[in-house]
Amino acid sequence: MHELLDNHLAFLAAHRGEVRRTATGIEVVGEDAYFSAWIPLTADAELPDGTATVRLVPWSGDGWEERLAAAGFEAAEVLVHMEAPPDAVEGDPITPIATDEDAVAFAEVQGAAFLDDDDPDIDWWRTMLREKAVLNYARPDQSFYLLRVDGDPASVTLVFRTGPVVGIYAVATKPAYRGRGLASTLLAQARRDAAGGRLTLQVMEGSAAERLYLKLGFRPAFRSPHFRRP
Repeated sequence: MHELLDNHLAFLAAHRGEVRRTATGIEVVGEDAYFSAWIPLTADAELPDGTATVRLVPWSGDGWEERLAAAGFEAAEVLVHMEAPPDAVEGDPITPIATDEDAVAFAEVQGAAFLDDDDPDIDWWRTMLREKAVLNYARPDQSFYLLRVDGDPASVTLVFRTGPVVGIYAVATKPAYRGRGLASTLLAQARRDAAGGRLTLQVMEGSAAERLYLKLGFRPAFRSPHFRRP
């Protein structure tokens, strides 16, 4: 389980902010407050001053729910870390993107899939997604995949490698192209990338995405409940 969390933290460090580790906890300092959180690694760890979000993992130790409730935190979403065997996949491999232009197109799909037009921070998000894509696509520990329909950027995902673990991130399809099996094609490529290793992703518990990945053979590895100050 630790290897799966390490993969997720490596993705966050590359795409969402900074990750600081100590013997008793992990602090994620996000470029936006939404991504920031603290993860206790022992039952008797001291809650850092100013912490707004706490994420628990199975090895955080007992008693944290009660401690957090007493400190004014409320239960929020639960992130489920899932794992699937990297089965053999038929079909032709997909070539990762190799240009800044394609990285910008990758970010365009993310924005169209994830962002609401009335979000007051939409320009910040679009800029952040674009900058991170351009910064990361050529790194050897990552592969960015982009599918086009009639030349239009339509669907994307990226894989992040840490040792034997391949993590799937940024699975996104523009609304106009959903229901065509594009995401399934990209997930098949992620399985190819994970050959001989471990394949993982994270979803919100109870979401449509979780139900989809269960159908695709992923199974829960562990739960990570979030607690936030109101």
